[in-house]
Amino acid sequence: MRVMTYNILDGGVGREHLITEVAEAVRPDVLVLQEVYQNGFVERLAGDLAMQHALATGNSTRHMALLSRLPIRTAAAYHPKPPIQHVALEAELEHPQLGSIWLFGVHLLPMLSIVREAWRTWEISAVLRHIGDRRRGPCLVAGDFNTVARDDSVVADPAPSLRRRLRWFQSRRVFRIAVGRMQAAGFHDCYRHLHPGLHGYTLPAPDPGVRLDYIFASPPLAARLTHCTVVTDPPAVRQASDHLPVAAEFTLADFGSG
Repeated sequence: MRVMTYNILDGGVGREHLITEVAEAVRPDVLVLQEVYQNGFVERLAGDLAMQHALATGNSTRHMALLSRLPIRTAAAYHPKPPIQHVALEAELEHPQLGSIWLFGVHLLPMLSIVREAWRTWEISAVLRHIGDRRRGPCLVAGDFNTVARDDSVVADPAPSLRRRLRWFQSRRVFRIAVGRMQAAGFHDCYRHLHPGLHGYTLPAPDPGVRLDYIFASPPLAARLTHCTVVTDPPAVRQASDHLPVAAEFTLADFGSG
């Protein structure tokens, strides 16, 4: 099972063909999109990829979408405001060996500042409460977390000039709380789990220098994690969005057989 998360930037307007080219090259079984504006594009993309789809609308124009080759049993939007700024997506997927896989898509508040990091931590704590005991089974949380993991380096400031000045007044510190909350809840950072010494930068796409996009797996799925990569091919991925997608693969065919 291949899972991909992708922030397509402002609905992918004018770049739909590039996003489609990237998705067709990766061929994920499950695709979570952030910053979706229109359901029409999701419908066309799902048709091109022969996937089911669902749209989660929330508190802003930046929606979230799920595309899946696995049957979608249920899909819903979760967006109590506060703390959810945009929307969280909740879906139950049907897998032939596992039965249910729970998937949660997130798009947390942007900007690297202590106030914003506190809000992101509030957001992810609300999502984790909503997930509840489902984390004990096959469960994934994927999306644009807009924050940096504890031991990750940052060589490219993802912020325009106003946010750079804000970080200057904060002694250019990068606050790293929200990802730790995921790990404390028992989830594994799929990329870091397999690549402890690589950067895994995802933004900005032409020359990335910060990792903001993550796929987290509960222990039953983390045990079956085989690959996780930042998608850098096809070349269209450099123009399709300001984010590079992240894809993770799990071997599930013999799940529970031994």
